[in-house]
Amino acid sequence: MQRFACRFLAAASLIALTPHAPAESRPRYGGTLVIELHDALTLTDPGEWPLRLVPLVYDRLLNLDEHGWPQPALAISWQHDAANRHWEFHLRPHAMFHDGSPVTAAAVAACLKDWINLTPVSESVLVFDSDVAAPDLPLRLAGARGAILTRAADGATIGTGPFRITEWQLGKRALLGAYEGYWGGRPFVDFIEVRMGRAYRDQQIDLELGKADLVEIPIGDVRRSAPQIARTWTTAPAELLALLFERGRAPVEDPRLREAIALSIDRGAIQSVLLQRQGESTGAILPAWLSGYAFLFPHARDLDRARQLAASVPKTAERITLAYDLADPLARPIAERIVLNAREAGLTLQTIPGTHADVRLLKFPLRSLDPVQVLTEASALLGVESPAAGPEAPYAAERKLLEDFRLLPLFALPEIYGLSSRVRNWDPRSWGDWRLDNVWLETRTP
Repeated sequence: MQRFACRFLAAASLIALTPHAPAESRPRYGGTLVIELHDALTLTDPGEWPLRLVPLVYDRLLNLDEHGWPQPALAISWQHDAANRHWEFHLRPHAMFHDGSPVTAAAVAACLKDWINLTPVSESVLVFDSDVAAPDLPLRLAGARGAILTRAADGATIGTGPFRITEWQLGKRALLGAYEGYWGGRPFVDFIEVRMGRAYRDQQIDLELGKADLVEIPIGDVRRSAPQIARTWTTAPAELLALLFERGRAPVEDPRLREAIALSIDRGAIQSVLLQRQGESTGAILPAWLSGYAFLFPHARDLDRARQLAASVPKTAERITLAYDLADPLARPIAERIVLNAREAGLTLQTIPGTHADVRLLKFPLRSLDPVQVLTEASALLGVESPAAGPEAPYAAERKLLEDFRLLPLFALPEIYGLSSRVRNWDPRSWGDWRLDNVWLETRTP
């Protein structure tokens, strides 16, 4: 099977501890880690969460190490036949849901039944059988959809992770308490407080004043914020900024027009000025570090060709509307720059806030390290049947998705965070998995 090397960025700051370290530098239990987010989460369902938050509350059968290789989690071992069609997973003994019920093969199979057919053959063994080879199964199970949970009578989700939900204020605040019965050992911090709907500027102020420990830094604010923030961390590109041309919208139904817009965009100027040289210009859905072939999808500007294509499209009185997310501080200036670029090719676009338009500027987060799974989610975004036939041919599948210019990748963007000086043992995965069960907090200095 062809495998693509994961070229992860070395982005985590590690804290080295020695046996003779002073007392204030030794791991300690207790305290509340405060996280602030711009988005307002309204559901406790992990399907609605940013990928980085999911492992705090919801385990998966398998985790991934820094190099993207599967590691034991709720499954302590697994094996497969030579054809990769029959798989067998052995569950970790004594793992418990947060309500005290045991993690059984039947419970895991029931949780994942909507997207994968696992069969329990005993209390602790699951098998998977397929008519075709499934060498990518561990990657799929380690993705966001692999979160293991059960539901209470009121529909609330119950996980098995290092923290359990102890309080949830829709869109405002969540309090996650350390789970004493966690199979991996009790986390160091007592609580994680997640404050939602916080403006980016307010997050930075709270970090500077010692009111927050982990905050988001918008890409457009990196240069301004860096001098005021002692510690920052940048992920590998984990989010795709793209244009989506809506189906059924007459002004953008001609593929020549969509290609003309694609060729008119000056990605280099946008990345240099608006994105402050963060991330990567791209013509691919999958980031280069994940696929290894992103360079095969061209994204250079060709204004002459864009003008030729635009001139070949029948003129209409309708302007093409381009929607952007009003809550994203960079969305409007990027949309406006795209409008100016298109005008140079002889096309008239108009920006509007919201989602109802001919074209949408959107962000597509990476929710799996399995290329096939990412492309399947992109297919759902486009409303087409996934062309990803299997793990052997992601390049052909991606090329098929992009050939009609309905989805136009622009930039592969990282996520950037600011950390307080009291956060210790910060050792995340480079693609964004925070792993906060190992973090501990230094006592605040009065």
